[in-house]
Amino acid sequence: MKKISILVLAVFCLLLAAGSVWSDVPAAAGAKKTVKKVVIVQPNYLVPWLPIYLADRLGYFKEERLDVGFVTVMGGHNVHAAVIKGDAHFGLTGYEQVLKTYQQGKSTKMIMATTKNHPWSYFGSKKIRSIADLKGKKIDGGLEASSYRSFARAVVKYGGLDPNKDVMFVNIPRGSEIAALEKGDVDGVLGIDNMKIELLNRGYKPLVDMIDPAQHKAVIGYDEYPLFVVQVNDTLVKGDPDMIQRFTNAVVRAMYWQKSHAPSEVAAKVRPTFSSADPKTFDETIAFTLKTLSMDGYFTAEGHKAAEKFGLDVEFIKSPVAMELVVDESFLKKAHEKHKK
Repeated sequence: MKKISILVLAVFCLLLAAGSVWSDVPAAAGAKKTVKKVVIVQPNYLVPWLPIYLADRLGYFKEERLDVGFVTVMGGHNVHAAVIKGDAHFGLTGYEQVLKTYQQGKSTKMIMATTKNHPWSYFGSKKIRSIADLKGKKIDGGLEASSYRSFARAVVKYGGLDPNKDVMFVNIPRGSEIAALEKGDVDGVLGIDNMKIELLNRGYKPLVDMIDPAQHKAVIGYDEYPLFVVQVNDTLVKGDPDMIQRFTNAVVRAMYWQKSHAPSEVAAKVRPTFSSADPKTFDETIAFTLKTLSMDGYFTAEGHKAAEKFGLDVEFIKSPVAMELVVDESFLKKAHEKHKK
């Protein structure tokens, strides 16, 4: 697996210098398919995109003759920019981000969801007892126009506060949440992936935990919310459907593997992708995140309505977007036909 983490402009310059991401690499003699270079852009390595990383660790991308590289950029808006410009083939992003992209006049498609439910939580400092106590405080909200920010706004609104007036959102680096709380730099932080376990181990209490079905429904309004999705450019759908199909075949195959193995086995297989994570904490992270993941990648009408309502409630989008305008499950259906047990 190739990992790249650099500034956005440098990413794009390197990609362009290396040649168009649409190019192929000649296959070995006798091979039926060419090896295709594939660029996957993401805002970070996050566990809810687990099937993508599993497909890489299990060698399924290679078996589909895809030479995959991951590029990490700052912020969801830069993920979309890379996908729209053709600097990347696949974007790992949030559902509401694709809705917003569409409303900005840039038509792209989600080809699969990796989560069925919203997987995050939100924590207060030890002096904070409720969301209402965050009034007038600085709190972690990620970058503006990010999925982090939309979730933080939803939490504040759920607690009866006005996210436009009652709190001050700041963006703190992922991994610095505990330090920011202990220094008093913020009074609320996002509990994402390993950080949730680390916060719990330090005695912090979640103000909202979306793993709890009751809280999930209270915050979102629905039982489902397929937050984590894979986005592609409409140009790629028309110009190279074979690449998208190969990619989807590999990820769906990884989903079947994921379903048939214990959480500890899943954690062991994907741990090299998250090499900096504490092994014990990581195992716990995989165990609770698996409860939120999609087992097949499909979208549902309820999930779309949830994302739509969520986006409207936090003022992330301005009006509803029809599901068929942003979702294409044709590749997913073919992949399941190929790999179904």
